[in-house]
Amino acid sequence: AHPVPFTEATAVGMTREYMTDDQRFASRRPDVLTYQTPPLEEDMTLAGPIQAMLQVATTGTDADWVVKIIDVYPDDTPDNPRTAPSVHLGGYQQMVRSEVMRGRFRESFTTPKPFVANEVTAVPFTVQDLLHTFRKGHRLMVQVQSTWFPLVDRNPQKYVPNIYEANETDFQAATHKLYHNPAHASQLVVKVLP
Repeated sequence: AHPVPFTEATAVGMTREYMTDDQRFASRRPDVLTYQTPPLEEDMTLAGPIQAMLQVATTGTDADWVVKIIDVYPDDTPDNPRTAPSVHLGGYQQMVRSEVMRGRFRESFTTPKPFVANEVTAVPFTVQDLLHTFRKGHRLMVQVQSTWFPLVDRNPQKYVPNIYEANETDFQAATHKLYHNPAHASQLVVKVLP
C-alpha cells in the first residue's frame, strides 16, 4: 500500500531529474535493502552489463524486483556551485544504473510464470550497460526493492494472466525475501576495468 516512489519529491509525472535524484530517501525505507562497500581505496571503473542473479521468495505469486547501482559520495564532499542549491554532495547517493524485472518474466519474456509462494526462486536479469568510475573515497551501493512507483506500475503480488487487467481485489499485501546465504546466494556480476 506504500510503494517506493521513484523520487523523493512529489511528482505528477516522471520528472526529467529522477535519474540524478539523491537516493538517500530510498535507503532510509524499511522496504529497500541497501548494501554498500567500505570507502574505496582507489578509483574503480565498472564497464559493460551487470548481471543480477537474485535468489528470492515471496508470500504472493507475482513480484517485481528493482536493482539500483549507486555511487555514494564521501560525507565531506563540498557542494558544487553549479548544481541546484538543494543538492548537497556530502553523502550524496547518485544512481548510476537501475533496472526493473517483472518476476513473471524471469524465465521467458513470452511465457510468464507465477511464483510458488514461499519457494526460493532464481530471478536472473541484466542491468543496463554501465561505464562509471567510482572515485577513491566513494562507496559502491546496491539497493534492491520491489516497487518503483509510478515509474513502474503496481504489481498486484498475485499472478493474474494480464497484469493490466487486474481488478482491485487482485491486489494483496506480500512479503518478499532476498537471500544471501551460501545455499542461496544473490549476487551481481560486474566487470571492473584494470
